[in-house]
Amino acid sequence: MMSLKAIFFSLGCIIVWFVLLPVLVVCGGIALFSYAVFAELGALLTGEHGKTLETSAAREIARRMCLDKRRFPRA
Repeated sequence: MMSLKAIFFSLGCIIVWFVLLPVLVVCGGIALFSYAVFAELGALLTGEHGKTLETSAAREIARRMCLDKRRFPRA
């Protein structure tokens, strides 16, 4: 028979895995998205583009990765 302490520990682990962890992941995603949106809005309003996301670098990396996969298919 399990002790009361072991039962509470198991319930705590279940709560962390199925409630707290997804909440933290969702909140982190919202925080990153809102940071990007407000950085773009701030750059649009002030005219400074120093802290905005640089999409051309990401586009170039994605293009190179796709070209490399077409040139050198995996065996």
